[in-house]
Formats: sequence, structure tokens, C-alpha cells
Amino acid sequence: MSGMRVACIGAGPGGLMLALLLRRLGGHEVDVYERSPAGATYGFGVVFSRFSLARLRRAAPDVVAALLDRGARWDDVEVRRDGEEIRSSGHGFAAVERRTLLTALNELAEDAGARLYFNTEADAAELLGRYDVVVAADGSGSRTRTSFAGEFGAEVVPGRGRYAWFGVDRAFGAMTFLFADSEYGPVGAHVYPYGPDRSTFLVELGEQAWQRAGFTEGATKPPGWNDEQAMEFCAEVFAEHLRGAKLLGNGSRWLTFPHITSSRWSSGRLVGLGDAVHTAHFSVGSGTTLALEDAVELARRLSEHGEGDDLDATLAAYEATRRPIVESVQQAAWASLRMWSHPEEHRALDPATLMLRLLTRTGQSAADVLLRLDPQLAKIGDGVTALPEGPVPALVSSDGSAVPGDALLLAPGAQAPAGHDGPLLVAADEQAEERLKGLRAELPNAVLGLLIQAPAPAEEPVARVVDSVVALATAVPLDVVAVAPGPRLPAADRTARSALAERLTAAGMRTAYVCRPNELSQGWTHARSGRADTVWTTEP
Repeated sequence: MSGMRVACIGAGPGGLMLALLLRRLGGHEVDVYERSPAGATYGFGVVFSRFSLARLRRAAPDVVAALLDRGARWDDVEVRRDGEEIRSSGHGFAAVERRTLLTALNELAEDAGARLYFNTEADAAELLGRYDVVVAADGSGSRTRTSFAGEFGAEVVPGRGRYAWFGVDRAFGAMTFLFADSEYGPVGAHVYPYGPDRSTFLVELGEQAWQRAGFTEGATKPPGWNDEQAMEFCAEVFAEHLRGAKLLGNGSRWLTFPHITSSRWSSGRLVGLGDAVHTAHFSVGSGTTLALEDAVELARRLSEHGEGDDLDATLAAYEATRRPIVESVQQAAWASLRMWSHPEEHRALDPATLMLRLLTRTGQSAADVLLRLDPQLAKIGDGVTALPEGPVPALVSSDGSAVPGDALLLAPGAQAPAGHDGPLLVAADEQAEERLKGLRAELPNAVLGLLIQAPAPAEEPVARVVDSVVALATAVPLDVVAVAPGPRLPAADRTARSALAERLTAAGMRTAYVCRPNELSQGWTHARSGRADTVWTTEP
């Protein structure tokens, strides 16, 4: 359809990419409104994985070329803790200064014929009276989303823990994860280069440590304010890694990361993209990527929209394509966030085990895949292996065929078979406590456990399961808790299972990660990374 008039609120990467592609693909009339001055931005570098770059290259190869020409590239991930450094290769990243990325997109969008208006407030309700489509691309602090919260079904949940986003006047040579101790508690940092002499230096502090420190709540301060106390604290904690380099501020202060979801991404002729309608924690480096990919898909749908076509259907198709991808990333980001909001759970890990936990923090990566990327992982610590040595116990139903060492799940009313030498489990239900007490009285030397399925991959459902298991273990001592596959889609289930096993292990439970036989390498990875004590498989 030619001649569509589109207004975009927000000149961030997503809004500019949309304007650029709408001009190229359909020749639509596009106006972009940005309340900040041209070139004004918060933060430092923006990171991309090699997979996201490949996807973006198909839509706008000149954007990716500009990013690579003006930024930094590297393959390694490095972990530093307690004076030790561990590296893993083969991962593939690129980063560019956020201002540089915006400048390149500005130039390309204007060259394509989009009109950009900076220092200009825009009201979606007013724009709807003048444009065919209005796009909310105004970021996590979206005023459009706030004004149309009911239409979008938006929910904003502040995250746990605090972060402060700095730059540093030195280029680190890898995606570097720093772990240190402060007088208030553990502190972590993500550091990556984005230019020849600059790196992003993003510091995370657990909520309890932040409260003990009595630091300033950054959200109460005006835009552009730098927290000098936070900068001094971080420079002191990470002095051995900075080696004389200076932290740089750009509106840097302690903040919480908002988890934003929307039950609908469009309402009538108003549609959202990127952080305006969904966020993913920055520890998976996907916020900008998601916004750009949203823009690619929305531009494609609007450019294919024909005269007389149903606009509601066009915008619904955009959301239907993007939502499953976004929700999968959000789930992975939640699991990644837990590494930083619960630093006490991994404080005792040695650097090699910590590296493996970091590489697998979303619950999706398996040891065999990691070893193909980086065979040298076999040499770190005790050595990463694709599979455990020797036989792996299976979780067998009471009417199944168990071999010595297998775990036996007792059906309601079933008796423990004589001579079984493996763990005996009951499913987590209302009768679990009574059944376990009976088994403990009948078989005082047996290994008794509880079988649970992972809930939805989110903080509250997982926390409820952990609390219920801990309460049960107080009433009836448990020798093992088995975390088994649930009914959800595989990726969501793997994320939830890994997070639940990790939380239960941190709570003092002996945990078995249960996986399907074809997922054994992944299950073994969770045992090797300290999330679980052992791995079992389901029946073939």
C-alpha cells in the first residue's frame, strides 16, 4: 500500500530502523518525533551476538556494516574471581557505542526520506488524528504506554537488585564478568569493549547489599545526574581490574530494571515495539536487538498491507510473529537475571564452575554444544565433559522396569518393592507429607525423595515451589528432590527446571535434575555447573 502516513514516537534504534525500512520497502510517509536533542542518549555500548547480526543483516546490511565498521568484535568470554581468570572462546560478539549506532541510523533514515523531529514532544492521541498508524517506540519509560496502559494491557514490575551503567576509558579484550566482595556483599560487573579505547562497565548489586549500603535511589534524581558515590564505590571494588582506568558517567546511578509485559501490542491504529511494550534484562544483551527485529517485522507487515486490507489483522500478524520470540527471550533473560540478583547462591563456586554456570545461565545450552564451540573447556577446572561417565540412573514408575540404582516413583497406594536399592520418590501433592512419613517409618534406611515438576519460568511461581518444598522437608527430612520435565514448551520448561534446581540446591536440598534421554548432555551440564547434585533420565 502506498501513501500510508506513519508517525513514530521515539528515535531510538527501533524507531529509526522502522522509519528507514518503511521508506525503503513501501515509500510510506514517515515522521519520527523525539523529545530529546539529537545525539542525546543514556548508556555506552550496545552489544550484539553473531546470530542477531546475521538476522539483521538480511533486512539492512548497511546498518550492520556501519555497526561493525565503527565498533568492536570479539569471540571470548572471561570470568574473574578471587584472583583467577578463566576464558572461553568461540562465542562471537560485536558492540558499538550507542550514540554511534543512533547517528548511523539517523543518517540512513534521513537519506531514505524519513523526517526526524528532535526536541519535540509527541502525544499519541493527537497524532492519531493526523496519521494512519502511530508507533510507540519510546522505550521502557514510554509515556505512550502509560497513557494507553489499559489498551496495551501493560504491566511494569520493578526488578530485584540494582545496577549502575558506566563506561571505562579502556578496551577490555573480551566479554568479561567480574566478581568481587564489598563490605556490603557480593558485587558483579559485565564489561565489554565497544571501541578501541572504551568499554561498557555495568555493575550489579543485590537488593540486600544495596539496602545495607544506604546508596541513593537513582530514580528520584533528574535525567543526566551522575551518582559520584556509586562511581567511587565501584572504582574501589574493581580497582585491580581497572588497573588505573577511569570509570565514566552518563546519567549513571543505581536503578532497578523494569520487567515490562503487554497483553496486547496494538490498539486500533496504535502499535508498540521494543521496550515500550516488552523488556528483557540486559544480561542477555537483547533489548536493542529485540527492538530492531520488531521494527523489521512491523515494517514488512505495513509494507505488505494493501488498500482495503484489515489493519487490525496486519498488526495482529506482526504481534503473532514476534511475541513467541520475545517471550522466549524474556524467559531466558529472567533466568540470567537470577545470576545477578542472587549472587550469594554462587559465591562458593570456583571460577571454572562459575564460568560453566554463566555460559548456561538461561537453561538452554548443553555441554556438548559448548565443547564444539570451545574444545578448551575440557581443560578448565576438573574438565567439562559432554556426558557423565558410567550409567545414569533413570526415574522409573512403580509399574516400570527398574535396574539397580534407578529412582522409583511410587504411584498412590503402591508399596515399595522388596529389595529395591535406589531412591524411592512420591509426587508432590496434598498426600506427599503423609506418604513420606509412612515410608520413613516403614523403611528408615531408604533414600526418600520428592518429585516436582517445574512451574512457569518466572520468579514468583518458582519461589512458591521452593518454599513449599523447604516446608515439607522441615516436616519430613528429604534425601533428594527430583526436578522433572513439566507440560510447557521445551525451551520454557528447560529454563524453569534449571532455575528451580538452582534455587533448591541453594536452599540446602540434594537435587536431581531429571531430563529426557536425548537431553542428557544438557542435564549433565546443570550437575557440572552446581545447579543440581546429580542427573537422572526419564524412562526411554
